[in-house]
Amino acid sequence: MLRTKVFGHYEILRKLGRGMTDVYLAFDQQAERQAVLKIVEESPDSFTQLVMQAERRGAELQRQLHQLDPRILEVYEFGDLDGYFFLAMQYVEGQTVAQILQNEKQLGPRRAAYYAAEVCSQLHRLHSFHADIEGQRRAVVHGDIKPSNIQIGKDDEVKLLDFGIAKAITFTHNLTHHNLGSPSYCSPERLSRGQVDLHADLWAVGVTLYEMVAGSPPYQAQDTRKLENLIQSRRPPRALPDVCPAELKAIIRKALSGDLHRRYLSAAAFEEDLKLFLAKEPTLAGQELRTGWNSNATVEKPRPIRPSLPTIAGSAAVFKPAWSKAPWSKAKTASALSVLGALCWGLLAGLIVFIPAGVYYFYWKQSAPLRGNLDFPHKTIAQMQTDWNLYQRLRQQNSLLGPLSPVEALYSPLKTNLSAAAEEILDGYRTSNDPVLDHVNWQKAQWCLERLLDLDNRDRATRGKLLIATGYQKIIQSKGQQPDDADFREAATLLPRAPDPHLGLAWIYVYGEKNAGKAVAELQEAQRLGFALGSREMEEEADAYRFRALDELDQAKKAHDPERRRELNLAQRDFDRARQLYEPIAGFSQVSVALGQVDEGERASQQLAQPPAPPQPKARPAQKPKQVARRAPVRRRWR
Repeated sequence: MLRTKVFGHYEILRKLGRGMTDVYLAFDQQAERQAVLKIVEESPDSFTQLVMQAERRGAELQRQLHQLDPRILEVYEFGDLDGYFFLAMQYVEGQTVAQILQNEKQLGPRRAAYYAAEVCSQLHRLHSFHADIEGQRRAVVHGDIKPSNIQIGKDDEVKLLDFGIAKAITFTHNLTHHNLGSPSYCSPERLSRGQVDLHADLWAVGVTLYEMVAGSPPYQAQDTRKLENLIQSRRPPRALPDVCPAELKAIIRKALSGDLHRRYLSAAAFEEDLKLFLAKEPTLAGQELRTGWNSNATVEKPRPIRPSLPTIAGSAAVFKPAWSKAPWSKAKTASALSVLGALCWGLLAGLIVFIPAGVYYFYWKQSAPLRGNLDFPHKTIAQMQTDWNLYQRLRQQNSLLGPLSPVEALYSPLKTNLSAAAEEILDGYRTSNDPVLDHVNWQKAQWCLERLLDLDNRDRATRGKLLIATGYQKIIQSKGQQPDDADFREAATLLPRAPDPHLGLAWIYVYGEKNAGKAVAELQEAQRLGFALGSREMEEEADAYRFRALDELDQAKKAHDPERRRELNLAQRDFDRARQLYEPIAGFSQVSVALGQVDEGERASQQLAQPPAPPQPKARPAQKPKQVARRAPVRRRWR
């Protein structure tokens, strides 16, 4: 995270966003123009090194591509400066497709098809281009097509962004491998074999086109692993909305076919079909057989005709009782049937009226605790468990009544109270500055959320909140050992607009993994989602920089120049960052102790930075003074 308003000859105007890199709008004071400034902070961890390599390679590819196609953003310069890798490139006013979807929810079919056709046009130039990489000519793929990497400028001008993951592919294998990219837009082949070629780009265009028309991606799951399994299953996506024309549905179906050979084999072919659709002409996809993925034609065999049963009238004629022939018995029979009918109707009326009344009376008496003010936010788990057990028992007793059961009236207030109790705990932690996780009743929140899932197990928001409560409990139970971040990562998938999962991830990355880069990224994501950092989060971020500075100081002690000087510079920079965050909240939590460690670390860093004193010549041993023989005193004789 850049904490200065000036970077080299660039003046930072505002932050544009954050992915694997920080992106700023800056003013180039030398060229007197605005520029997009992408910055990656140097760090020895493998992930940062991978991102830096990708960005460096992508910058060189993008520079060459701009000369071929002016629709590709121009790269002004890139390199290393003050412990950062930076990339400065052309700034175009506009919005990404992701931002448009966030505001408009979904796009019209023709507008979406136009954007997709423009992307295919640029991919066609990209895939046919052979970049000069280390003296060899190689084909190129983008590798990260998605709505946030498609910029829409004035007059609907479409530009592809972010070539940081772009790859040169060899002619021998025609594919490359890397673990960057967005899983939602990865093809089945890329997920299963790491295959990144032009077909992976075309699949991502199909996913993006689907999302523009439908308002959501074609594949969604509770976590990344389930999402990848769903895509690899090659099942067809959910049906597109009815407003989508049949010809465009056929194009999207072809682009997302489970069989690679049924898809568009080039960006040019994909673009051509989209242009035919826009011109209201028959498309190639529309003329093909519209079969789903892995679907086989079935033949329905004719069902055998069953012989009809004899009619009731015929049966009555055959089995007519003999007594009905006696004319004298008809009156008596009618009278007896009348009396019997009256008795039956009376009994039935009693059953209908009195039995339900009795059942309802006992239910009303038993359910009294659930019909009052439940007030779960102020109850203990044991008290809530008593109410829950009563609800389950009443539900079982009245299950035969189905939707007519009076217990159904208890569902809504029970669910509301469970939700209120859980939300009060989650919101209490979110809005407080208390740094001690044990002070929050995560166990109660977990219990309430589990009961909510018992009532409705399809509620994704409830499942995400449950993972947050479970994740914090695991941190508390880890007792100093590194906790797992899986629960919070899955919660972030289920709650894409909530800052809570990112606060949990930041805690783990600060105190568990001691990874400052990942921790700061999560805190920034929480801010992007509307969370205002308080003293607790400022201390966490400062602790992250302090831990990294101490580690860099240890590395400096073991190293020799010039590596020692580099580690000392990094350590001093992180100590400065930590101090800037600590000082405004001095006295909070453990900040005073931490500031003392920063002072000690800076003194140690300064001592290491000082050149060693030259060796002093050995001093000669002091010579002992010569002993002068003392003469014996002369005795005088007196006469």
